[in-house]
Amino acid sequence: MTAGSDLTVVVPTHRRPEILDRTLTALASQSVGGFETIVVVDGAGEVPAGHDVTVVEQAHAGPGAARNNGASRSRRPLLLFLGDDMIPTPNLVAEHLRWHERRPDDRVAVLGHVDWHPSVASSALHRWLDWSSTQFDYVNLAGLAGSDVGFGRFYSCNVSLKRSLYERVGGFDEDFVMYYEDLDMGWRLAEEGLELVYEPAALVHHLHDYDLAGIRRRFEGIALGERIMAHKHPWFEPWFRARVEAALAKPSVGWAGRVATHIVDRAPAIGGLGTRLERAANRWYLEEVGPAYLEQWERAEAVTELMDYLGEDFEGRGLISGAEDVDREAAAAPDELTFYRTSRAYLYDLTVFELSPTKDPYLDALRSLIGPGARILDYGCGIGSDGLRLLAEGYDVAFADFDNPSTEYLRWRLARRGSDATVYDVENDEIPPGFELAYSFDVIEHVADPIGFLERMEAVADVVLVNLLEEDEHDHDHDLHHDLPIDEIVARAESRGLLARSLHHGRSHLLAWRGRSADS
Repeated sequence: MTAGSDLTVVVPTHRRPEILDRTLTALASQSVGGFETIVVVDGAGEVPAGHDVTVVEQAHAGPGAARNNGASRSRRPLLLFLGDDMIPTPNLVAEHLRWHERRPDDRVAVLGHVDWHPSVASSALHRWLDWSSTQFDYVNLAGLAGSDVGFGRFYSCNVSLKRSLYERVGGFDEDFVMYYEDLDMGWRLAEEGLELVYEPAALVHHLHDYDLAGIRRRFEGIALGERIMAHKHPWFEPWFRARVEAALAKPSVGWAGRVATHIVDRAPAIGGLGTRLERAANRWYLEEVGPAYLEQWERAEAVTELMDYLGEDFEGRGLISGAEDVDREAAAAPDELTFYRTSRAYLYDLTVFELSPTKDPYLDALRSLIGPGARILDYGCGIGSDGLRLLAEGYDVAFADFDNPSTEYLRWRLARRGSDATVYDVENDEIPPGFELAYSFDVIEHVADPIGFLERMEAVADVVLVNLLEEDEHDHDHDLHHDLPIDEIVARAESRGLLARSLHHGRSHLLAWRGRSADS
């Protein structure tokens, strides 16, 4: 007889205490009892008081790692994974248990249904996520109650399975830190004979109020997840990438698509009007979110490259908690220079920085000053993120930094590209003059002697381009920043011949001026 005492409910959470409170309250009101609930706080957040749950805290590592952590804290034979924003209906647990009693084979798992919470159900954006199968594919499961609906619908926001099957595949792959850990898990379960039974009566209400900006961020995460999935599984065809590229390859649907998003849910099926409006609305949404997806898809190559470089030593959590690791390593290092020369955690931190558009305006300024073919120096290059982009655009790039794990990785990246670009060791190599431009982005605030740093750049280049970052008490690596004499550096640039000046991100001063080699 399968009972509540056989079940562990695992709920990962990250910074949603108010919604989590409602989820846990609904779990406490289930029609069956005896199950245990384990809440895993992933990096930040809190569990509201008054709930009979086990609370586990972990460094920020993503929902897959949180589910693994929660599952490891119990030995009960059944696991039910829920999202922290999935409000259970009273019979949720009973419906999951009913199927496991009927189908005790450990290859049988149960997929529950997800519907929007009534407070957010009226959103046209949410309805698009439903009818377009952009978030879940329940729209195609009508009439399939009790059927095997395939590993691709293993949605860990409302799914249960036997612990024995979960452990046989090793749980969730923690390299996936944001999206696609579900599909990867489903595939590996299917390799073991998974049968995923759909039960619409095992219902939760999704309490998440998306706006268009939130969906763009979601698509950026999806791009990273699809890139990692494609890297790990040669059979996988990136579904969202194909949809986005197809939509953006056509002329814009424009205002007609925007209008369609407002009326598509009220259109009659007569004459195919509803279908035509769905196509127009879907294209409009994909045009809105597609560029963010494609940009992140391109940037995400940096992650799969790091995965190849580190091999089995790669840890996905570093992509979202690398900064925490950097802080811990820095605290243990005798001085900042030793830390920088020895830290492998910085590979994650710099890779995450490569995923962001923060330095795009700096690179645009560089391109406006000098064109492809020019000989340029990436000074303080780290893993070479900027220089590699410029190298691909036809610039003649050399790199310079201390010998450290970052430049070791950069040399590997250059060899992978078949490039013979030089990487200078700033401590032991003499960097020759003759560069048309030397640049350094988000580096100088880490330098103990910024004026000496700039003098070395001026000595080898006709133009120097740097950004000066004003100190911010909220910087995660505040202790590694040095106060910059911004006024002194601006005056220096003006005295030598200021070529460009702009402010970015509210506190980053971008300056270009003439170097000493321009005097000769």
